[in-house]
Amino acid sequence: MRLFLVSISFLFCLVGFNQQPDYNDSLITIKGKVVDTSFAVGFYNLVVVNKSVGRGVFGKYNGTFEIQVKKGDRIAVSVVGYQTMFLSYADSSYKTVFTPTLYIQPLEYSSEEVVVKPLKTLEQLKEERESIAKREVPTVTVTNAIQSPITALYMAFSKREKTKRKVAEMEYQDQQHDVVQEILRLYVHHDIIDLDGDEFEEFIIFLNLNVNLLKYASDYELITYIKDKFDHFRKIKEGF
Repeated sequence: MRLFLVSISFLFCLVGFNQQPDYNDSLITIKGKVVDTSFAVGFYNLVVVNKSVGRGVFGKYNGTFEIQVKKGDRIAVSVVGYQTMFLSYADSSYKTVFTPTLYIQPLEYSSEEVVVKPLKTLEQLKEERESIAKREVPTVTVTNAIQSPITALYMAFSKREKTKRKVAEMEYQDQQHDVVQEILRLYVHHDIIDLDGDEFEEFIIFLNLNVNLLKYASDYELITYIKDKFDHFRKIKEGF
């Protein structure tokens, strides 16, 4: 009987000896510091958050911080203007205090190139409207046909001369387009109409603004005309 009790005691001791303690629920203290190695920072806007429980503490202005957590918790160290860093000591050897030094990296932003153009005034736009004109390209007339038939034939049928006239027409259309686009930008800015960025081209085509109206209409006449056309455009877009 005594031998049996001894064997049971020995078995419990053996089981207890082989079972490894789980330290992940044990409390540890993290006394850390963040450092920017690129230049001296006078004030670190620092927050340390225990992501496992959703609670945190503020760090000090010099970049130091202290927080008590469970060893298995996941910790986020966030500094305004820098990339967030994460800490976890779940797989580390157990000790009660950890003193990490974290070398933080500034946030980097990348985007497509954006060109910012200032809005023009109504006076500037009126001057641009009035200055719209097609570049003059020599054309065939009765006079030059009589004076120089060969030159007249060349101007009428030469591929080069046709290209010149086509380019001049395209330039003329571009002038109108650019002025109308600037007018619409100004109207959107002042809440006269409401266009999204990808609707400008569609509305310009829908508007099909007559060049004489564009050049010679008063500001009030132009605003009224474009506003009415915009209301029509919006109803069509909405399915009415």
